[in-house]
Amino acid sequence: MIEFAKSLLRPTWRKVYPKIHKFKTSLKTFNVRLDRLLCGGANGIRAAKYAELMDDFLLPSRPASQSPHTELLKDFDKLGMKVLQDDFLQQTEYYKYAEKCMRLTGCFFYDRPDKIKILAERFIRQYKGEVLDLPRQPGQSDAGPIWLRPIKFSSYYEIIDGHHRVARAIMTGQKTVPAILYDAVPVLTPLQQLLLDVMWISNHRWLYQPVHSPEIEEQWILVRNCQDRLDMMNNFLNSKAFNTTGAGYLDVGSSNGWFVKQMEDKGLRACGIDRDPFGIEVGFRMYGLKPEQIAHSDIAIGLGKMVSRGDMFDFTSCMSIMHHFVLGKTSYTPEHLLKLLDKITKQVMFFDTGEEHEQAFGETLNGWSSEHIQNWILSNSSFKEVIPLGRDNDRKPPFQGYYNRTLFACVK
Repeated sequence: MIEFAKSLLRPTWRKVYPKIHKFKTSLKTFNVRLDRLLCGGANGIRAAKYAELMDDFLLPSRPASQSPHTELLKDFDKLGMKVLQDDFLQQTEYYKYAEKCMRLTGCFFYDRPDKIKILAERFIRQYKGEVLDLPRQPGQSDAGPIWLRPIKFSSYYEIIDGHHRVARAIMTGQKTVPAILYDAVPVLTPLQQLLLDVMWISNHRWLYQPVHSPEIEEQWILVRNCQDRLDMMNNFLNSKAFNTTGAGYLDVGSSNGWFVKQMEDKGLRACGIDRDPFGIEVGFRMYGLKPEQIAHSDIAIGLGKMVSRGDMFDFTSCMSIMHHFVLGKTSYTPEHLLKLLDKITKQVMFFDTGEEHEQAFGETLNGWSSEHIQNWILSNSSFKEVIPLGRDNDRKPPFQGYYNRTLFACVK
């Protein structure tokens, strides 16, 4: 069935393409900045669906300056015509991209991988400014406006047609190219959709932990800086000369897994636990975390299972979690969660929670001051010291009613 569909797609696309092209180029053109262009789909397939076909989640978020097409020209600038030698060309991202496109959609101008070299040579010789005598496929356009679709909540566009023209323009130092809107309805990239699905976010354009991608830099708000707390944690560990190499680390309520990734980069065997499957997936997609690093579970239930197995970690963190237990948003008491945290921590637990000074909580956290939290941990656990390390700097609009919480190092 798939092969039958491909056989229909190949002649249909080639036959219809020139007519669509003629219609679209009659629309009003505008000059688009090349640094506003992200990799799109192919053969008329929207970028999000094409990324799913290609199994490349971040393809629609990738700047055109880093596309397989642009990378081939960068290789040419370094190595010259060597890039067209079979042993080199077939290892390039461009070749692999073209071959996969042929296999999944039926064509990449041609429908045979042995023709990719012809495409690559034409592309490079155009870039060199040569007069071409190589064969062209019906619908191949060497000039004319590119086709775009706007990306929602940003000033970026996904490319529908014109990847080769865009790559040449980027590599020759142009700043803009003529373009038309193939479809004026803005679309979401897969990353944008995933971020909106995160349960805690409730469809707001908020980032609970840092995530970097062009189409979210303009209208997404970073709620928790995270770097300030990480710096406090690292400074404490370094000042006390803790040996962290190969040590175990668990982040309780790990969200996207940003702290897990940072501790992994520091040399720890880092893992996390969280109940939000979408937040967890952000960590897989954006930080490169592995499924075995993050346990998907209710925190109290998951920690209970760890305790029953005898799991322990040299270092743990539990940040911005405990006040949910204090406020009665779970069926477990805050003392129960603290007991579990105590049992799984060997050396140090880094801890913060909502405090009474946060106006957004009204009077529901009355009494939960920094001093009270410090004494409460000492009275209800085996931690010998609870050391204030400093306060976060996340109390900024639109979250000025929250945060400025004390981060503690709870030491055994």
